[in-house]
Amino acid sequence: MNERFPVVFLVAKAKHRSHKLNNTDRPTLAKSLTLAAMSLGYCVIQLDVTIVNTALKSIGASLGGGVTELQWVVSAYTIAFAALILTAGALGDRVGAKKVFMAGFALFTAASLACALAPTAITLIAARAAQGVGAAILVPNSLALLNHVYPDEKERGRAVGI
Repeated sequence: MNERFPVVFLVAKAKHRSHKLNNTDRPTLAKSLTLAAMSLGYCVIQLDVTIVNTALKSIGASLGGGVTELQWVVSAYTIAFAALILTAGALGDRVGAKKVFMAGFALFTAASLACALAPTAITLIAARAAQGVGAAILVPNSLALLNHVYPDEKERGRAVGI
């Protein structure tokens, strides 16, 4: 048994017995679901950036903001993301990547709702900053979770490539 990776205990419901598996024996379904969740988080972040940049003209017309406000709509997200990505990765190392990833996803989702409901440009800018914080939490912790689920370098390389 490989001592470098934690042991996972599965309890068979029918027989009520414990089976010890190391990470290399994890069921394929669990690995696939983890990869899907991490990919979803990353895709949502990329989609959000693309949509906002594409919709800037409509956002300005809707909220009545000028060029300065529109610049801040983009910049608030970028500044928050860049400023906190390293800190969020370190937090995930200390507290647990899964907990931090889930909190980041919840924050990103709540901030996205706030963006959709923003009545003014200032509210939208604040919500975009919160989205940037959520994105900064998601990215490094999704990679850390993939690292835990795919201990084999070749498998992990494929998973990160997806």
